[in-house]
Amino acid sequence: MKLNRDGSLTKYMLFVPTMVVLISMTIVPFIFSLLTSLTNYKATEPEKWNFVGLNNFVRAVTDQDVQASFINTLEYVFGAVAIEFVLGILIALLLNRKMRGITFIRTLLLLPMMATPVAVGLLWRWLLNTDFGIINYYLQSWFGIMGPNWLAESKLVMPVVIGVDVWQWTPFMVLSLLAGLQSLSDDPIEAAWMDGASPWQLFWHVTLPQLRSIILVVLLIRIIDAFKSFDVVWTLTNGGPGISTELLSLRVYRVAFKFWETGYASAISWLFLIVVILITSQFIRFLYRETGK
Repeated sequence: MKLNRDGSLTKYMLFVPTMVVLISMTIVPFIFSLLTSLTNYKATEPEKWNFVGLNNFVRAVTDQDVQASFINTLEYVFGAVAIEFVLGILIALLLNRKMRGITFIRTLLLLPMMATPVAVGLLWRWLLNTDFGIINYYLQSWFGIMGPNWLAESKLVMPVVIGVDVWQWTPFMVLSLLAGLQSLSDDPIEAAWMDGASPWQLFWHVTLPQLRSIILVVLLIRIIDAFKSFDVVWTLTNGGPGISTELLSLRVYRVAFKFWETGYASAISWLFLIVVILITSQFIRFLYRETGK
């Protein structure tokens, strides 16, 4: 094959390894999962499969366990992300000033994010242990309160799981929003201040509108990441008690690797993907409408 004088063929050939990896690692499994969702394929009986059309999707929509997992997922995602955003913007505003030790504080904020999800789940499972957990120990020794069984009471366990996610990922919100605050121009703020605007008016009418593009990005990242959460919840509660903290990601795992219903698990995954796309697209449309873009 003859090379062009400018070596354009060589430049295109350099993309070939990357494209091969991309296609083999993403596009092929993507298509395979879609095709599998239309069958009753089981990993334990790979030779016994039949085309069932949309039956798996109908079954997933009417499955009470999937419905419960979907509700748990929405509660977990929007509860955690909302708290993280509020705390993130408040802490970022507090840190957006010249103060001693700011570098140390920023470094400290990185520590929860640097821990692996499995380590975070195991750490909090130990801290919240009823018999020898530190939290119940100090509740008893300092306040004389008998600590509850944090991970076994259905009314407490979801707030606990959300709290662990908030502990780990609020620093991401803080650092991202702090970087956004420090990139803003001081001129609009100074002009509003000279016009007699209150601190609340400065924040709501001047600072927040300038941050909306950054808010869009960080909220999208966190919403999508929270929808994919698996490791922390699995190691912390294993989806229990019962299925009170079973997210859709855990339901897909159980169906695929406990019951070995690969086709059905693929259908649930595709419905999961559609829900995430719909929610994030509506969220983007809302924020862009608010910013006037």
